[in-house]
Amino acid sequence: MFSSVIFSSNLIILCFLLGLVYSLVLYYKQQSFLSRRVLYFLSFLRFILISSLALLLLDPVIKSSTKIYEKPIVVILQDASESIKENIKIELDNLADEFSDMEVYKYHFSDKIYDGFTDVNSGILTNYSSVLNDVYSRFSNKNLSSVIIASDGIYNIGSNPLYSDNSNIPIHTICLGDTTILKDNRITDVKHNDIVFLGNNFISNIFIESDKFMGRTVILNIESNGKLIFNKSIKILSDKEFIKVPVELNASEVGIQSFTANISVLEGEVLITNNSFSFFLDVINSRYKILLLYDDIHPDIASFVSVIDENKNYILEVIKTDSFDNNFLDYNLIILHSLSERSHDVVDLLSTIKTPLLIFCKQDFNFYSSLMPRINFKEKSSNNEVYISINKDFNSFQISENIKDMIISMPPLFSSFGIYDISPSVNIMLNQRVGNFTNDNPICVFDDVDNRKVGLILGEGFWKWRLQDFYLNNNNDNFNDIFNKITQFLLVKEDKSKFRLFYDKEINESNKVVLEAEVYNDSYELDNINDIDLTVTNNNKEFNFIFDKYDNKYLLDIGELEVGKYKFIARLKKNDYIKRGSFIIKPIQIEYLKSIADHQLLFNLSQQTKGKSFLMKNISELAILVKDQQNNQTIISFEDTLKQIIDIKWILLALLLVIAVEWFIRKFNGLI
Repeated sequence: MFSSVIFSSNLIILCFLLGLVYSLVLYYKQQSFLSRRVLYFLSFLRFILISSLALLLLDPVIKSSTKIYEKPIVVILQDASESIKENIKIELDNLADEFSDMEVYKYHFSDKIYDGFTDVNSGILTNYSSVLNDVYSRFSNKNLSSVIIASDGIYNIGSNPLYSDNSNIPIHTICLGDTTILKDNRITDVKHNDIVFLGNNFISNIFIESDKFMGRTVILNIESNGKLIFNKSIKILSDKEFIKVPVELNASEVGIQSFTANISVLEGEVLITNNSFSFFLDVINSRYKILLLYDDIHPDIASFVSVIDENKNYILEVIKTDSFDNNFLDYNLIILHSLSERSHDVVDLLSTIKTPLLIFCKQDFNFYSSLMPRINFKEKSSNNEVYISINKDFNSFQISENIKDMIISMPPLFSSFGIYDISPSVNIMLNQRVGNFTNDNPICVFDDVDNRKVGLILGEGFWKWRLQDFYLNNNNDNFNDIFNKITQFLLVKEDKSKFRLFYDKEINESNKVVLEAEVYNDSYELDNINDIDLTVTNNNKEFNFIFDKYDNKYLLDIGELEVGKYKFIARLKKNDYIKRGSFIIKPIQIEYLKSIADHQLLFNLSQQTKGKSFLMKNISELAILVKDQQNNQTIISFEDTLKQIIDIKWILLALLLVIAVEWFIRKFNGLI
């Protein structure tokens, strides 16, 4: 450590002169009463005291420079998902011990990252992109030398890690699992509508894959509520077969309806847990009519229409404004896109009705200001490219991890730049992001205007998102999901009763079941004086709970429940309020669907980041490679710190000692 004192060199002389003059004036007349030795000593003490106090008034600081040695950092990631059969905790601990001259961080991961290694592989989901982003965030601006991933290359959530924003840090991979193609039949997916109307027939596409069973026959069964409702024999024509079986089923009861698809087990099949697939849908007894009005053609319109058309619960009409008869009352949701000034009367008319609105604003926002009065905007420029960031405080509906990952990797939108004045009551879902900086300018917001839901999207270019989603995932599921959620949120009517329950109807296993409740008195003020009992039933089993109270509301965290369908009754004590409902705990089956390790993905990931891929038996070679890397160097830096001298306690104590000694000598010689 190196230290130096910072002060004005010109004023220090004045401080010493002040101390000298003060001591001379004070003790000049005392020469006849004191011996020369005592006089000089007292003068010296007073000189030290006055000079030091004067110096402290100049507020001098000590600058310390500390040399910091930052060792190279190695991060080791262990895949702990259920698809990993090997227990490699000891081997990874031994590998970490090889890097004695480095700083080693140990983690295991599945859907997210956890501290340390583990000998239990129980993760249901595997998300490479999220884990790598977390590592880069944790070790940003640090001496990260290498990332080592021990995995089988199988992921089932998040984006492909090859398309992630990988840094310049080499990623070395340890290939686990078996790449041998085993004899196996499996149901890989079931595609169906999430919401179906009561009494309607709907198509569920069952996707089956078969390896090494050419010429054999499997039987596909579908059951609901313990009853067999579909049965079909399927001939396997090749050793590598992909089969799509469209099945027409009926929505026979309101609420959540569960189905289970099974294929028969053939002799010699290695893995049978993936022969079954459960799926669920919500059966409702109403259909929504949606109107989309436009003046000018825009590619975003076609992208949005493609989302709505795929949902059989919606009836969509796309009409040009000059062809519309202004009969808005027939619709449950009105969407405005690319309106021009000539449609000003349409906007004026819409401000007088209560039908929910979704506005795609690609022109001056002030054109729609009467529909969104709690937002003011002063435009500075138009058609600026902006990236998108999700508002972490948005909670009107759940945004899946897949959608979050998609938004990060999407191309920029075009949006106007300016100054926004937004009321705190406006609910912001998406903000603008320029580089790594997220500003307060919105892209997607929601508001309740005179008891009417209004959504506003301040940007264009979503058609590029649809293309990018298909490029990354070979489907548009994520793109469709985000706009389906926006549409559904605007369509669902808010509960206006005095006893309200909030919960998710579909919950993945391993996630907690959480219910919130609100009770209003006759003045529609929140009131949680009385208790709420909850009775949950499943397969003739009954569970009883009592809601906790917080603020003026209620909260109940049931925790994790087994897979299945649950019904509940909530009762408010001392009142006649009762709420009934149901929810399902869905099994996460995707870890079982793929049994063949994808070492090619791991090899490509290492090659892309200038790392290398190794088998477990060659792990010693990996240790040598990491230790010999060119970027494996200790970084030396200097950290400067400033400290005021007046904050140093021993200096103040020394001055007090000077004062005490001088006072004692003066007292002893009769000068006090």
